[in-house]
Parts: sequence; structure tokens; C-alpha cells
Amino acid sequence: MAVNQNATIAPGAGTFSDRVRDAIRHGELRLAFQPQADAQSGRLTGFEALSRWRLADGTVIPPDVFIPMAETSDAIHILGEWTVRRACETAAGWMQDGVADVPVAVNLSARQLEDPGFARTVLGILAETGLPAANLKLELTETALFEHSESSREVLTQLRGAGVRLVLDDFGTGYSSLSLLRRVPVEALKIDKHFTQAMVQDRDAAAIVRAIIDLAHALGMQAIAEGVETNDELLYLRAYRCDRIQGYLLAKPLDTEQVPDFIRRLAATPTGG
Repeated sequence: MAVNQNATIAPGAGTFSDRVRDAIRHGELRLAFQPQADAQSGRLTGFEALSRWRLADGTVIPPDVFIPMAETSDAIHILGEWTVRRACETAAGWMQDGVADVPVAVNLSARQLEDPGFARTVLGILAETGLPAANLKLELTETALFEHSESSREVLTQLRGAGVRLVLDDFGTGYSSLSLLRRVPVEALKIDKHFTQAMVQDRDAAAIVRAIIDLAHALGMQAIAEGVETNDELLYLRAYRCDRIQGYLLAKPLDTEQVPDFIRRLAATPTGG
């Protein structure tokens, strides 16, 4: 499968926002879903929705190419709203079909927080799709929180008040402001994969992972470890009392149609395996 780093640099006529609208219209954009599970029992606890872009000729445009491009224009609002809507539609469909009743997480761009109507948009999508607010998680980075105004944090407070759940992503790689944690109603801290994947060999990384988990618990939050790829990493996280895991040890990001079979296989796995 070809990966083209330059495929969207020249979108042709119109703006990059127009190119994103065309991609949505032509079905080039889709979501993949990476599962999360309880670190101790292995029980499914949710999915993270990840945007993917594949051109008609099969060329894949990496997220680290098209998302930064979108963030330089209004395209991020178009892409962001599509992602939330598609994730909510999919999760609501799983509920209705009896496949799964678990939350779906969507990454939130810092630019989206600039829109004072963002909370209204998200709540409207929840109402249209029938997905309970508690089944939607929004993941945002420390940098996004630190660099934005009190009005942006008010948007998050509105969403949390309506039942939407907030997660602080890549904790430990940004500003790590403890005072910020007191002002923003997040329910979980997500440990960056670089710490997770280094901790077995690196004592400093292990100490950081353990400290983040302890901090989360002290503040009444959960800790989620990203990038878990080996059984040794899982053993460390269990010893440190990490709550949730996400990574290739569970599964690579799944196409929507792969999710039901994955859930069946996970349910058949021995508890704690």
C-alpha cells in the first residue's frame, strides 16, 4: 500500500478545506478504531477513533501529514466535526445492534477550542445520533489546554457538564501543569507511548510512568497507558496499578467491520490473559 507524504500539498482548485470536503464526499476519509481494555482483567473498555485518508488509487496519506495541514486552516473544523459525527454514528450503531456499549474517544484539536459553538455542535451530534453523552470521550493535549483561554476551558466545562468525558492525552510530554489539572474537569491521564515503551529498559521512564499513575489516582482520575506492545510492558503496568491499556498488544486500529469479530475474540480470551 503506497504512502504518499506529498499527496495533499497541491489540492488543485480551491482551498484545502474544499479538498477535505471532497474527501468526505467521495468516501476517501474513514475511521479506524483502536481498542482499550482494563489492564487487570483484559475486559474491553472502549475504542479510540482515528482518522484515515486513502485516495481512490489506494494511496494512503498519513495522519501526521493531513492533520497538521488541516490545522493551518478552517479545514480542521470540517475534519473535526466529521470525525465526531462519524464516531458517534458508529458507536450508536454498535449499541443498537448489541455489538458493544462502550465509549468512543475522539482526539480534539487545539484549534477546535477556538470555536465558541463547538460544545453546541457536539451536543447536537449526540442528539442526532442517539449516543449517550457518557459514551463520548474527547482527548486533548496539555499544550492545547495551556495555550488557550479561559473561554476555551469554559467550552470543555459545558461539555463535561452535559456528560461528555474528557481525557488529557500524552501526559508528561507538554507543560504538565498541576494547577491546570485542578481547573479542567478531565477524568483520565493518558501516558505517552514513549514512556510506556521505554519503561522496561529505562528506570527513569519507569519512574515517570509510576508517578503519573499515582498522580492520577491521587486526583481521583484513571491512568491509561498508550503504545502497549509487549507482555513485559503489561506486567509493569499491572504492578503499577494502571487502569487501562491501549496498543498493538491488544490490536492494531480496526476497520469498522472488524470490530464485532474482535470483541468476540476478546471475550473468549481467559480473564487477565
